[in-house]
Amino acid sequence: MKAEGILPTVGTKFDELTGLYNREAFFKEATLLLGARYDVSYCIVCMDISCFKIINDLFHMDTGNLILRAAADYIKEVLNPRTSLSCRSDADHFILCVPSDELQIEQIIKDLDKRIQDLHISHNILFFAGIYTVEKRDLPIEQMCDRAGMALKRIKGSYLTRYAYYDAKMRDQMIEELLISGNLEIALMEHQFTIFLQPIFDPRTNSVVSAEALVRWFHPIHGMVSPGKFIPVCERNGFIVRLDRFVWEEACRFQRKRLDEGKPIVPISVNLSRLNFYSLDLPDFLSLLLDKYELEPWMLKLEVTESAYTDNQVQLLDMISTFKGLGFSVLMDDFGSGYSSLNMLKDMPLDTIKVDMAFIRELEKSERVAVILKFVVQLAEALGMGVVIEGVETQKQCEYVASLGNVAVQGYYFSRPLPMQDFEKLLEKFPIKPR
Repeated sequence: MKAEGILPTVGTKFDELTGLYNREAFFKEATLLLGARYDVSYCIVCMDISCFKIINDLFHMDTGNLILRAAADYIKEVLNPRTSLSCRSDADHFILCVPSDELQIEQIIKDLDKRIQDLHISHNILFFAGIYTVEKRDLPIEQMCDRAGMALKRIKGSYLTRYAYYDAKMRDQMIEELLISGNLEIALMEHQFTIFLQPIFDPRTNSVVSAEALVRWFHPIHGMVSPGKFIPVCERNGFIVRLDRFVWEEACRFQRKRLDEGKPIVPISVNLSRLNFYSLDLPDFLSLLLDKYELEPWMLKLEVTESAYTDNQVQLLDMISTFKGLGFSVLMDDFGSGYSSLNMLKDMPLDTIKVDMAFIRELEKSERVAVILKFVVQLAEALGMGVVIEGVETQKQCEYVASLGNVAVQGYYFSRPLPMQDFEKLLEKFPIKPR
């Protein structure tokens, strides 16, 4: 086995920016290491940085290089050079080969976050890791890295889990994800996607306040593909930006159709996934969409998520201010599901918060939940914000929400998401709340 105790110097085996091994050299050295230390259990760790391409786009490439060098310096410090290997694979990807009993992944991620925070870059930069525990030494290093990469992809972009270990189920999930990814473009071209509309009600008057547009995928062979399967794939591969824009246009087309027929309409809220906020033409695109269908801004509401706020607060706040200036109403979706804070409510000029359905599900089990819901409604009212409670499914839940005051509800108690023609029938049965 080659001596690993000497820190590498820049050369053909090493990445010029970081001084770590390059990918090809790492594969060779890791094969030798695993062969020489057969009695030691090892892990392959794949790591990368959230939204690194965005960092290079928003800032200068020198900033991205600074982040990579800082991360590499930490890796050199923390790993034992006699027992471990590390490389910069490409872009923002690092690969480690570490004895299982030496791998303190939580501490590594925590320290990397701190090291980058000390650079004082105005962007939330997070590290994620996928880990494969080496079981078969004869498996090529490339395949070991692929398995660690599978684990990484399962949690990349999450704010609850920063690392994951590979297991056998991930291979099946990855194959399914590849099939979904390979069909997205065709599905969009062949109009396999459509929107469903879920009405939002005033529980005190049983009148329709608005609706939320939700995308559905009807595959010609496999039938309806669960949103829980294809939406996460779209978010990971970036297709969500195009899919969101499809939904926005379908919602506008529906509103135009109702107006042309002389029928009343309610505002339709559409989701703006966090990747959309890196599109500088977003406000212009939405404005042109309204112009195209001759709609007013109140007819299309915009829903953002907490994760968008966590990613880049300054950019999101600027974008929301722009939306407000254009006349749009802005809603915070799934409020309370992640890192909601009073600071966020203080900063963001929201019109409405949508309380995550997890709260209403616990209502009958926990008195504390009832207290929290009441407080959230009172706080929102004091800040001049509306409130929508998501996930209302029973009469008891509905009655309690109605007792809180001027609150709207969304959930199966009133209606599931409906095809557009069924939503139109619903509008004929229920009164529409005046603006």
